[in-house]
Amino acid sequence: MSGNTLAVRGRVTLLCVVAFLLATFWSASASAAEPIGTPTTDVKEIRAEHQRVLDGLNSADSRGLHLELDDERVPALLKKGWDLAGAWACAYLETHPAPSARELAHIFDGFAPEPRGVKSQYGDFLEYHDYTFAGSALRIAPSVYVLRASYFRNTETGTFMVVARGQDGHFQTLWNIKDLAEKHYAQRDEVGRWVHLVRRAYYNGPLNVKKVLRIYPSANGHARFAVDAYQSADGGTILGQLSVWEWDGTEAYPLLIKQYQYAADYGNFHFDGKMFRIAAKEELDSFFSCGMCPEPRGVWTVRVTSGGVEDLGHRYQQPEFQWADELLSKIEKGQDTTDLADRKVVNSIKAQIREEQAQIAAEPQDSSEKPEFSWGMLDRLRVLQRGPRGAFELDLDPDKLRFTYMMHNGRPYFTNVKID
Repeated sequence: MSGNTLAVRGRVTLLCVVAFLLATFWSASASAAEPIGTPTTDVKEIRAEHQRVLDGLNSADSRGLHLELDDERVPALLKKGWDLAGAWACAYLETHPAPSARELAHIFDGFAPEPRGVKSQYGDFLEYHDYTFAGSALRIAPSVYVLRASYFRNTETGTFMVVARGQDGHFQTLWNIKDLAEKHYAQRDEVGRWVHLVRRAYYNGPLNVKKVLRIYPSANGHARFAVDAYQSADGGTILGQLSVWEWDGTEAYPLLIKQYQYAADYGNFHFDGKMFRIAAKEELDSFFSCGMCPEPRGVWTVRVTSGGVEDLGHRYQQPEFQWADELLSKIEKGQDTTDLADRKVVNSIKAQIREEQAQIAAEPQDSSEKPEFSWGMLDRLRVLQRGPRGAFELDLDPDKLRFTYMMHNGRPYFTNVKID
């Protein structure tokens, strides 16, 4: 082989290497400069169209005020916004086949202007005067992602959706909780709650996603995920919702979806990969606690297995709340309490109920509705003694009940009560 031939082949090899390096450089540069690999016009169109959604949400109503969520124009604007968020994420994933967790957390960077909040004069939190957008993504299986997205001003509303490769090999929004919720809304169940929109109100608001968690696959190999959500509303007691979903490749269906509640500053949500342990504010029938009060505290436990999900129920941190509530509630409803309390305990409580009902009846009423008896609001519970024989005081407004009991077959049997 001649020297000239070797020289030519050497130059060709060198040019191929240079071309490869340049292609790699430009590919990397383009990826760094533009988060979405589709044509620039498409990216601009998605962003511009979404800005029109934000402009619509931030327009004024007939009174010159921001649109409330229950305004008739809002549902269509939100639906358009969710669709655009899915389109943006699909375009991003087309050119980012293996995004990191950090990249998925910022998948919507550039989709909407950065939220601009101002410190509230009412506390250490931010207030937003315009509707804005936030969201992220979580990979739950190869080429399968769950998106969370929300709009918020003084009230938040959110959604979650599954984005994956479709039959044509390209990423598509294959499923959205909103579509399923519309079919359930007439039933007013926990799925239908996801399309509920309302003005700001106590314990009555739309759902928003707090976090999405990946769960190990089921025995049949299907991907699974969990959504911890909360109802965006005023008030010190927050309504939460835990849902666990299985993805079969085309649809997500709930393995569990239930509501719980917790005091605003006392929420605690823990998942170790197999078990959910959630701090809850337990519900009572015969008396109640203030909105900001965490009592009666409890823990809700849910176990995830390869075959499904097991609801292990709620456990009161102070079981005396549950014992007293069961006794008082059954007496009020005229139910059998033979296995719960001595006859003198029941008679004392019935006498107190009759006395307070008589006082209510004697008072002038401003409303046509007949006032109902209630043991009132909880002040505190004080445990005096625990063991085979125990005692505790339940301070209510206005009554104080001091119970003594003895344990029988793992349950308390009330032996005496003193009512002040």
